[in-house]
Amino acid sequence: MILARLGDSASAQDQLHHALDIHGLDRRRTRAIVLADLGAVRLRQDDVDGAIASWNDFLDCSDGIRSIKIQDAVHDMRARLYRLRDARGVEELDERAAALE
Repeated sequence: MILARLGDSASAQDQLHHALDIHGLDRRRTRAIVLADLGAVRLRQDDVDGAIASWNDFLDCSDGIRSIKIQDAVHDMRARLYRLRDARGVEELDERAAALE
């Protein structure tokens, strides 16, 4: 995420994909957080469909995990979704996320 903050979204996305390869299903919370971050980076690149897909994967992965980091990621995602409320798939995604808060 440091790369994303520095404005290098492409490299940030590459590193997040690498992190997903490293963190398998045995580290679900870490994987979920990486997916949430990937959604935010994709949104910064104006890839709304990619962001929504990543956030759907994030919600799938975080199902049943009780964590402050997951809660923070859900809250951040929902704030970003509010700006996208007219985009396809956002309403359903927001409803799924609301169930985790």
